[in-house]
Amino acid sequence: MTQKALNSALRVSFAKVAEYQKRGLVHFHAVIRFDGPDGHTTTPPAWGTFDALQVAVGMAVERARLTVESDAIGERVLKWGDRFKVDQISALGDGELTDAKVAGYVAKYATKNAEGAGTVDRTLMCRPCHGRGYIRGPDGFRDLCDDCEGTGQAEPIKALPVQRHVRQMIRTAWDLGNLPEFADLKLWKWAHMLGFRGHFSSKSRAYSTTLGALRDVRRAWRLAQTEAARARAGLPANDENTTLVTASSWTYLCSGYRPGEELLAAQVRQGIAHTQRLKQEGLLPA
Repeated sequence: MTQKALNSALRVSFAKVAEYQKRGLVHFHAVIRFDGPDGHTTTPPAWGTFDALQVAVGMAVERARLTVESDAIGERVLKWGDRFKVDQISALGDGELTDAKVAGYVAKYATKNAEGAGTVDRTLMCRPCHGRGYIRGPDGFRDLCDDCEGTGQAEPIKALPVQRHVRQMIRTAWDLGNLPEFADLKLWKWAHMLGFRGHFSSKSRAYSTTLGALRDVRRAWRLAQTEAARARAGLPANDENTTLVTASSWTYLCSGYRPGEELLAAQVRQGIAHTQRLKQEGLLPA
């Protein structure tokens, strides 16, 4: 069957979420469904069964390949692992895997991030030089960044409070991102995410309602709540053609720390510098 003939008979809809594993790899959970040619409002053909979908997923896992060529690392073939499982989702609370359980799984994954793999929750990119390690001076030449001392890192990778395995993955993502052939991927910017820069969830447009439609519903609900509160307070309804202007004045108060706050800040800075010095001298674990 050609792709054109397939599209005229059915549409493949999906929603997937990404979950970080402790070993640092990203594990995907996907809901894949056969719909009619016009999306989820139409039924698929009679041959679009779970068995056919299961076979299609297995073939996709086997055939999906991405060959990466680099002068630094040679040729690598990226593919899915051998372990995958296809289960049938039952609606209305029937069966082992129900739609309610799947919704619960998605909610759980939405609260997880790369910290589950033991990494950090902040970018390692030096903000002043944007991770390049240098700043263009007035004369146009590259001047060494004073904040990162030319490393491009806001904090040294060797000083991160992570395990050795995670540290190596962060360092690998950073080093690969600085290779010319991988520059477009900006892996150094996402090294704290172990190189993964995708969204935790994504879906095909025809899977269900769109995110724009959900935003419109939330906007309408907030507007209705506001109008109800104004009515209870005896205020007139808002006019969309009226602009409310409020007068305000600004007065300078102060800047910087108060004397006591300055002392506390100095003590914190001194403690951090002392800890970093001990780590560099090997007196404390990195």
